[in-house]
Amino acid sequence: MRFTAAKNLRRTLGAAVGALLISLALPASPAAAIDLSQWAQLVKVDSSMCLEVGGWSTANGAGVNQWNCHTGANQQWAGVEYGGGYLIYNRHSGKCLEVRDWSKANGATIGQWDCHGGANQQWSPRYAGEYLVTLVNVNSGKCLEIGDWRTDNGAPATQWDCHNGLNQLWY
Repeated sequence: MRFTAAKNLRRTLGAAVGALLISLALPASPAAAIDLSQWAQLVKVDSSMCLEVGGWSTANGAGVNQWNCHTGANQQWAGVEYGGGYLIYNRHSGKCLEVRDWSKANGATIGQWDCHGGANQQWSPRYAGEYLVTLVNVNSGKCLEIGDWRTDNGAPATQWDCHNGLNQLWY
């Protein structure tokens, strides 16, 4: 009987120590995936291309798409906590990433607009694996993606039901 109790105690302690060691090795928080507190590129996993405001536009309603990564300010984004998520600003235009027309439909286009803090401009980063996130629009509950799994320059950003596909994962 004493042998069985000692054996069970060793197993329990071993499991607890193992769990502690694993937790110490994991990232402190999902925010480690993308740091929205500073200007950075948002790179899509399946194409290794960057999210940008097309044509270096500074106009309200300008489209957002993917392009080969470069050092331009139209590919740099930073977020500020607001409401239920983050307002994500473009460095070149100073405007916010948004779902156009407050749409909740799959395939709705993503653009930029003067920042007003509406739910269509709020994005919630969700940890999706080591250094990866999905960006979920607070208004629609849908994920930022490049539609139709396209990997070409200029492919437009849209929103779709979240499925953690490579076209919805960003780092």
